[in-house]
Amino acid sequence: MMQAFVSPAFRRTVVGKSSSLLQRRSPTTATTVVRSFASIYHADMEDLSHEETSSPSSTSSPSSSCAHSLLILGKPGGGKGTISGKILSDFPQFRHVSTGDQLRQHVRNETKLGLEAKKYMDEGCLVPDNVMIKMVMKDAVEAIKNGQSLLLDGFPRTMEQAVALDEQLDVDMVINLCIPNETIIERISDRWIHPASGRVYNYSYKPPKVTGMDDETGEPLVQRDDDKPESVLKRLNKYEEATRPLVQYYEEKGVIQTFRGTQSDVIYPEVQEWLGEQLAEDDVEANTI
Repeated sequence: MMQAFVSPAFRRTVVGKSSSLLQRRSPTTATTVVRSFASIYHADMEDLSHEETSSPSSTSSPSSSCAHSLLILGKPGGGKGTISGKILSDFPQFRHVSTGDQLRQHVRNETKLGLEAKKYMDEGCLVPDNVMIKMVMKDAVEAIKNGQSLLLDGFPRTMEQAVALDEQLDVDMVINLCIPNETIIERISDRWIHPASGRVYNYSYKPPKVTGMDDETGEPLVQRDDDKPESVLKRLNKYEEATRPLVQYYEEKGVIQTFRGTQSDVIYPEVQEWLGEQLAEDDVEANTI
């Protein structure tokens, strides 16, 4: 049943490792996170066990872990989606777990998690960590049952999520895309739209035929506030502040590789080579056991 999926390490984390790790930040934070993990554990197992019991096809227990859990980190507008797509094409054993896609699907389907998340979204608030963790774990359980590896995109975004995720899925590879802020700002700020149709233009690679005008209607193009350079820079600064502890966390574990550059087509061959080497090494180790 579902308890075969929950590792003993997770239970120990609730009262042990997560507390000691987060104690570096503050005792209050550690206590809050431990309590949060405990509530997540009970809620998730109750929900997932109910779903497994109610499904006629769910007769076998999932394996204790998937082959690999690969996390990809990257700034907004930094080509993370492009790199992820190439990885999925070249390494089909990976299943894409995108928290953004999951969130939209749950909200659209009005699931229990979707309705819970929508309450925060309607108020203009971030969806809480415990809700996002539940969404990821639901998808992860299905992938694990099918013997797939995971390509995690957009999760974790906080240290608390990283600790919970690492204890559950054992993230063993992390790709960190490091693109200069100037490149991203230029790329995004070159984006203009035609409001009525939603057509998008970019002066870097898909400019309008007439500067500032929509190709089909001749109406003026506008730039969204979020695409203006000052807004982009604020988002990038927030991202760096949030992910700096994550990068350090995975560096200490020795599982992260950083790739630098300005173009996805140039960066990806390096990613492909590194990932292929990691998978080949693991295959060799598995065959010698």
